[in-house]
Amino acid sequence: MTTAAHAVTPQGLSSSALMAVLACLPLGWIQIVALGDFDLTLPYAMTLLLGVTMLFRFRRSAMALRDLVGRMAPFLTVYVFYLLILALSVAGMPSKGIVVRQAFFLICGMTVASSVIALGANARTMRRGGAFAIFGFLAVTEYYARQNGLSWLIALERFVSSGDLNFIVYQFFREIFRTAQSGGSEVAASLKNAVAVGLFTAMVIFRASHERAVIDRRGQAITVLALVVLVLLNTRSVLLIAAAALPMAAAIAAIRRPQHSANRLVLKSLLFLAGLVTVLIILSADTAAIARLEDRFAFGDNSVGGRFQQIEMALAGIEQNILFGSGLQEFDGQLVHNLFLGAWLHAGLGAFLLVAVAYLAMLGAWGAFVFRIVTQRDAWVLPLRVEWVAVLPLLPLFRVWIAGDAGHPDFSGWIAIFAFFAITVVNEKTRYKGHCPITQTTAVAA
Repeated sequence: MTTAAHAVTPQGLSSSALMAVLACLPLGWIQIVALGDFDLTLPYAMTLLLGVTMLFRFRRSAMALRDLVGRMAPFLTVYVFYLLILALSVAGMPSKGIVVRQAFFLICGMTVASSVIALGANARTMRRGGAFAIFGFLAVTEYYARQNGLSWLIALERFVSSGDLNFIVYQFFREIFRTAQSGGSEVAASLKNAVAVGLFTAMVIFRASHERAVIDRRGQAITVLALVVLVLLNTRSVLLIAAAALPMAAAIAAIRRPQHSANRLVLKSLLFLAGLVTVLIILSADTAAIARLEDRFAFGDNSVGGRFQQIEMALAGIEQNILFGSGLQEFDGQLVHNLFLGAWLHAGLGAFLLVAVAYLAMLGAWGAFVFRIVTQRDAWVLPLRVEWVAVLPLLPLFRVWIAGDAGHPDFSGWIAIFAFFAITVVNEKTRYKGHCPITQTTAVAA
């Protein structure tokens, strides 16, 4: 009875809605309604619902939004000015909804971040949302796969036996995504990348929300599960960041541990090296699946070559109109996969400078946070795993250099960025109020 009563309170509604948004991060391929160049998908709809629930706690939500904007103003304001210039530059052209999407994603990010602050970065809510995202994705994709006469077991068996990633991507995932679209329409090849970003973000949020000062065994198992799915999704950028995020999180946790930090850091480093050697031994095995993965990470395929061609063409286009840009330009039907070149090419030098300033400000804020938590143990007082909070914005900060849609962060990327700053706001408010720090002196990083 107590749980049911809590669920219908304004706070309970907001908590449930936030959980639903996080759970839907990898489900952006489930379309609610098509609106021209903009499709209302399941995670978008859940975010709008979250915004509605926040109206029932208007005063607290407004204060949370004020705190968030105060923290993010140095780069958020600059980025908004960039979007205004971009909107003017592509006015009257078939812009494919770039500016509309980015404006909507910013609103969604602020909505999610404000709810995180208003709920005090509730670990249980975020932990459950992250878990539901991963297991929910597996369950929903299994449901749609069975409609196509397939299943996860068939896909895994096919990959292990033949290394056929094309079957996984085109016959398994893409058919699942197509089945979920209204009318069974074709889906963009890049949709799997957005799914991978959503899964990685959900996994990091899940790991960051572990409260107990013990080894996160469940988190370790879910991390392995998520990595397997990411391999099958065949998204190199996400896997590369995952390969960097895991040792980074372990290193931060070891450095912050007050006793025997140096010894534990050395031990963690040795274990990491041992794991790396094990992976190399596995990769040396003569199997079809391993051979296929080696080909993908040799970076000699058409995808990599196409990006280099895009860069050359973008630079040539920039030279033709350095100051004001050339409006929306495509190469073989695609926008340049780089935020900075795209901004300069489409909207001119001013747009490029604004994007560069916004990015450097964001990167500087993140770097200052990492430096502070590794040098000042009392800088973190929340019961969340700070080492995983630290790696939360890594993926979107990296993907702006190589991602489609002119390098703009996607929905999950902005959620990761906004969630990171929202959690840091809650931490600073908790410290400022003089609450007793909840440290994890005996915590063990995964």
